[in-house]
Amino acid sequence: MTPTRAVQSFINSKKEGIEVPASTLESIRGFRKWKEPELIGLRNASSYFPDIYIEQGMEEEITRLLEIVKNRNVAHKF
Repeated sequence: MTPTRAVQSFINSKKEGIEVPASTLESIRGFRKWKEPELIGLRNASSYFPDIYIEQGMEEEITRLLEIVKNRNVAHKF
């Protein structure tokens, strides 16, 4: 399952009041391998559904990963 689909599946499940599928939770647990846009999407989704953070310290880890990506980007001079 793609990261975007996992976040959307989580949101849909919560809106419908049904249990979040195990495959969705498994995909979210692999957030450390996600790219920057997916991590930002996960963080944004937590504003509406804070229980998307299914692991202890997940918010801090996402912030740390985004800082690593930010430090890799090199500004271009034109």
